[in-house]
Amino acid sequence: MLLKQFIGGGGVVLALTAGMAVAEGGPNGLQKFMLYRSYVQDAPGCSVVVQDGTAAIGGANAASGAATCPDAFAWAQLTNAVTQEFWNWGIDQTVWPASPLPLCSASVTSNCCDPDAAIDPGTQPTQCPVFRADYDPISPLPAKPNGTPSGSVINHRGLVSADKIDPGRLLRDLELELVFRNKAMVDYIYRHDLYSREGLGARNRAQNAAIDDGDIAGAHGLTVRFPSDAVMVKADFLHQDILLDQKLIQPIEGSDVPNNPDYPYLTIYLEGDGSDDQVPGWYYMLAMTNASKNLPIWHWYAMEHVGNLGRCDYIGCNDSFGYAANPAAQAGANFGTAFIPPMIELNDDLTEGNAPLFVTARVYDPVATGEEMTPALADLFQQMGIAAAVTDPDPRVISADDPAWKNYRLKGTQSTFTTANGIPTGMGATITEGGFVNSASCTTCHSQAAADKNGTSTLAGVGADWRPNLMGYNQVSMGAPDPNWFYGIGGPTVMATQVDFVWGILNAVCQDPAGSHGVCTTYPDAPTEVTGN
Repeated sequence: MLLKQFIGGGGVVLALTAGMAVAEGGPNGLQKFMLYRSYVQDAPGCSVVVQDGTAAIGGANAASGAATCPDAFAWAQLTNAVTQEFWNWGIDQTVWPASPLPLCSASVTSNCCDPDAAIDPGTQPTQCPVFRADYDPISPLPAKPNGTPSGSVINHRGLVSADKIDPGRLLRDLELELVFRNKAMVDYIYRHDLYSREGLGARNRAQNAAIDDGDIAGAHGLTVRFPSDAVMVKADFLHQDILLDQKLIQPIEGSDVPNNPDYPYLTIYLEGDGSDDQVPGWYYMLAMTNASKNLPIWHWYAMEHVGNLGRCDYIGCNDSFGYAANPAAQAGANFGTAFIPPMIELNDDLTEGNAPLFVTARVYDPVATGEEMTPALADLFQQMGIAAAVTDPDPRVISADDPAWKNYRLKGTQSTFTTANGIPTGMGATITEGGFVNSASCTTCHSQAAADKNGTSTLAGVGADWRPNLMGYNQVSMGAPDPNWFYGIGGPTVMATQVDFVWGILNAVCQDPAGSHGVCTTYPDAPTEVTGN
């Protein structure tokens, strides 16, 4: 029997039996290849301190925390976002209005958006960017998932086998993804006219006009560069019907809300925002992909619920601060306490030289991985008041003291395009990047966020690459960006103005609804001021 089964966390867990799946005399090939995925991210001595309710990297590493201690920094940023109630921040639907007004200027003084106008907490504007927490009541979150459950909910006909191999892709196709942006980020988008296609197009036109005039410094000065305190949180929610259908949750005695009995999910009840195609009901948070502008290319990290099927598939799970794993959990190799390797088995089709293969779509339960919260993270949670309650105080809303926060794990962090020795870095959550986790790269994908002279995205897909993977899903680019994405080299011209890694620009529309095919009827005078930090 090659594999030993564990039951727990709402699913079946597979762990390698000692001595099995190991090439005679040493580790197998897949375990060796995890060399490229299992780099320890944090430098020795990384720590988190809490001062005045804010978590930050402490000690000698404080000055370069995001780069030197990326895992510890991720946990600090998460706890800060939770205590700041990120679910009340601006969302794409309120940052990029569906019918935007122009930005007020010397030439546009009426029927326009003024970022310096006094805020009336009782009246939330609908045509200008807003930070939702500035208003009372706070506007509701939309409840429009990618797919609408009906009938048997899940029936992909010919894709059934693919869904079993990579269930994260199935959930990605049905998720409700909400992107929350903090006040510093919303304010920058507002003041720098990045909330409409006219404003985005004007930025690109201004850069090219400056180049044509020989004002190279002016062209650089028009670079989009968010302030270092900008933060975005992307959360993936699934409707209760889908989780019940997939047997990821079940009825809980004494509660009206089904959940995972061993590792509860964070829950929220969404009425919807009143727009078309809303699917009100109970939603469960399965994953997060978050970023902070503490580095020029941002600091990225992914969080996953511990019960997600395939949580550490393909690329493993890497955390050198929050949770320590059993280094001997998988026979044949020692990855240390910071890395959980993907599940593997031997190809029994071969009579000799059996090649290792991935085992996918299983639960990586702490019973098998040996994961335990570190004293450092336990202390951070306690100081920040995270997961302090014994039970969820109110399942209808997300709250900082919900104990379910302890059921989310750091999948990994990303702060560079490549390692120092040239290996492309990558990171992907099973839900957010379902179907292409193995090639996902937050930094590379988001580097492609750019707008042309018409304020539209210039690339065929978000992070897309020309290669399909073995199941047919499109892979995405990894490694350093390609300058041909942005420049006409032989001029030069700025074909695409990079919008500092923010794909929210895909929500930008023309101010004049007469604009069609992404080309607005008019564009404002190009901005001339330097708009960096």
